[in-house]
Amino acid sequence: MAMTAAERQAKYRERALKDPDGHLLARVQTMLPPHAIANLKRLQKATGLTQRECIEKAINRLAEELNCSTE
Repeated sequence: MAMTAAERQAKYRERALKDPDGHLLARVQTMLPPHAIANLKRLQKATGLTQRECIEKAINRLAEELNCSTE
């Protein structure tokens, strides 16, 4: 029996919520001003990292600087 679009989307989300190492991920959706997006794209180009990796590193670095990191 064919899956509905909703069923296919649910399966996709289930697979997408795990990173390549199998760790569980959480979805974050936000709007950013154009200059922040431009900076993100420049960071990606300069580092070769993905959007997710750049954002994750920025968050973790800020948490360390503010001494609120759990790592």
